[in-house]
Amino acid sequence: MAQDPLSLLVVEDSELDFELLLAVLQRDRDHLGRPVRACRVEEEAGLRAALARGRVDALITDHNLPRFDSFAALRAARALDADLPVIVLSGEMSEELAVAVLQAGADDFVLKTRMFRLGPALKRSLQWAEARRDRRAQALALADNEARLRQLTHRLEGVREEERRRLAQEVHDDIGTTLTALKFELARLGRDLGDHPVAAPRLLAMNELLAHAVAASHRIQHNLHPPVLDAGLAAALEWLARGFSERTGVPARFESNRDDVPLSASRAAAIYRVAQEALANCAKHAHARRVTLQLFAGPEEITLEVSDDGVGFDPAMLEATLGLGLRGLLERARGLGGWAEVNSAAGRGTTLMFSVPAEPETAAAAGNARPAR
Repeated sequence: MAQDPLSLLVVEDSELDFELLLAVLQRDRDHLGRPVRACRVEEEAGLRAALARGRVDALITDHNLPRFDSFAALRAARALDADLPVIVLSGEMSEELAVAVLQAGADDFVLKTRMFRLGPALKRSLQWAEARRDRRAQALALADNEARLRQLTHRLEGVREEERRRLAQEVHDDIGTTLTALKFELARLGRDLGDHPVAAPRLLAMNELLAHAVAASHRIQHNLHPPVLDAGLAAALEWLARGFSERTGVPARFESNRDDVPLSASRAAAIYRVAQEALANCAKHAHARRVTLQLFAGPEEITLEVSDDGVGFDPAMLEATLGLGLRGLLERARGLGGWAEVNSAAGRGTTLMFSVPAEPETAAAAGNARPAR
């Protein structure tokens, strides 16, 4: 099946040089594998008109022209097609010029005195352009897939958080109500039996088991959906830091540039759970003397920073050890359109940063932020 002719746009003010160029390319027709069709222009306006008029497979431009030069031709070509093959011809043998046009984006530089190089140079340039277009298409496809993945992750995070909220409510309404009723029944049974020598110790043991069940129910509810989040993210993080200090004896300070950080439930919960996980890791591994949580609501993003002065670790461990949760942390941030990073060094503590894009109401109010406390 015959291929379409190779459509060339030639910027050349010499009709004789143009005819020579065509003759060289016709001689290399078998090498190129396609017949050649060429159009000649002499100035920038003609170049732009020809590029806009129809398909151009490659641009061949003389370097020195009366009205403009190869650098202007390169800029005009790249403005319309970033991958268009461009070959610069010159009668001047200058290494500096060759380097300059290649750095400006030309695919090749051919001397007019060595025109026999034009055919092979054109073939290579066409192959490079095809490779560039393939890479660009792959990059666009990858970016599209990543965007779809982020949207899916965001949606799943929202669904997951809503499911946690629903389960927490069911635990409160069903299990909590049942345990409360059981507590009243045991109290009534205790009054009826009085100081029965056999029943009394058993009732005491049953009350202790019931207390454990109530505590477990409250713990499960809190883990599924911390009620303190309903008071706002800043208040929830402050409460989390205070609870960490009480449990571990390690001072934890919370700072925020705003009391009210309006975020969707899924984003607020994600930041809270990151802080929760960071403090849990700190309690297990850091041996820190102090911990700081900082929440900053800016016009473009909401950032949580959790830092400690503990023993630190080798950051290379993060790549090899999935148990540290970095992979999940990064995916959670990307799913919300944000970013995350962990910095640490042996003996120099650890800093975790987690950032998500600000939502419209957060960005609008960022200018009213108060100083950190």
